[in-house]
Amino acid sequence: MQALAQQQSDVGRVIVPAAKPQPYFIWPDDLHAYKGEYYLSNGKKMYINRIANHLYAQVGKQSEREIVATGENMFESVDRSMTLNIVISHQGYVSGSIVYQDEDLPDKPLAYASLMTR
Repeated sequence: MQALAQQQSDVGRVIVPAAKPQPYFIWPDDLHAYKGEYYLSNGKKMYINRIANHLYAQVGKQSEREIVATGENMFESVDRSMTLNIVISHQGYVSGSIVYQDEDLPDKPLAYASLMTR
């Protein structure tokens, strides 16, 4: 019965596989600038970790996602569930935004938050 209800709710819904984000080159030595803890305007924290030449972002206790640069100050998760704009000034101030799939709110399609100085 539950399977039938699921099929009926998916009628008219088309799922299109997303293309992988196109990488934007960042020197490996510059990746360390993005590593750290960021405060979000929705009260959560985001952590960016670097392993070798890869960056991983995690919001709160949600799943960690690999992110790649897609433009200057722009990042996207490989699974396309997160988009980041991170601007770090020469003084160390952070601004930007994040749009992501919030695992804590599965009924909402996307969550948005501004990044605040860490």
